[in-house]
Amino acid sequence: MTLRGKKNHYNVKLLRGYGVSISLKNNKIVLRNGRDIFSGVSDVEEWFVTGIPYEKIVVSGKGYLSTEAIRLLNENNKNVILTDTYGHLISFINGGMQSFTGTKHRIAQYDGFRNPEICKQLSKKTVHQKIESEIRFLKMTENDSVKEGISKLEKYREDLKFSDHGAIEAKVGRIYFREFAKLIPSRYGFESRNQLGTGNSKRRAGDVINGLLNYGYTVLAGEISKFVCGFGLDPYYGFMHKPHTGFQPLVYDIMEPFRWLVDYSVWKIANNKEKRNRIKLKEFVFTKNGSVVLDENLIRRFLERLREHFRWSENTSLIRAGR
Repeated sequence: MTLRGKKNHYNVKLLRGYGVSISLKNNKIVLRNGRDIFSGVSDVEEWFVTGIPYEKIVVSGKGYLSTEAIRLLNENNKNVILTDTYGHLISFINGGMQSFTGTKHRIAQYDGFRNPEICKQLSKKTVHQKIESEIRFLKMTENDSVKEGISKLEKYREDLKFSDHGAIEAKVGRIYFREFAKLIPSRYGFESRNQLGTGNSKRRAGDVINGLLNYGYTVLAGEISKFVCGFGLDPYYGFMHKPHTGFQPLVYDIMEPFRWLVDYSVWKIANNKEKRNRIKLKEFVFTKNGSVVLDENLIRRFLERLREHFRWSENTSLIRAGR
């Protein structure tokens, strides 16, 4: 959003660079940005916690976090997400569970997920919803080049009734991102997803589109993690994804049908009709090893668009693809 007479403020605050910090001073939350590698500029904001305009704070740099400040943010339902320089998830910071109802939810989760048949049913339903959401997104683009891919996805959606969901999900992932690549202008160098799996990959994005997808999926996972923990569920005990170090299976189980929101946001910013809102070639650079580093303004603009699409989807029938 834009505050009258002030600079732009977004629902997502990005703290990035060397020297970032979240601290508490005179009962105010102090958000200190690091020195940006593109502009060399840093900034500081101070807010009473009830007046912070941000729903999420993404920290992507080297610095420190005050436990008192984090406690206040958690108590006021402000989501804090830690990433590396390339947008890969490091950690979510959510408030601790203090609810007898939440405890009952967790016990029911353990009891249900110990049943292989329940896990199989939930997994198959999740994959079906994911394929359905990908088909709807590709159709939304109204791009003739992806029609053949849509037909293939529709066939696998039907085959899911009789086949193993794991094998089909892997095949669908390859088809889907091959079609997604057709929707992205060639100047951005996107050919395929760097890694089709989930969790913390060591592989760094080699192009600006993969870089934005990294940030988008991380923020989406953070949004879901907040609700998973809020309901008292165990994010490390999933029904489809296997437990993995530094990885929350239940969060990634639930987010599968909603990944299209990130893909949609990347597609929109890459193909924006207004040049000033499009991805600019000067907004990303490459390191010596070929990894891409994104400009802070690009990340902020993208995350704000993503948040708008989160809200938009809640008010349209398209969200049914993720239910």
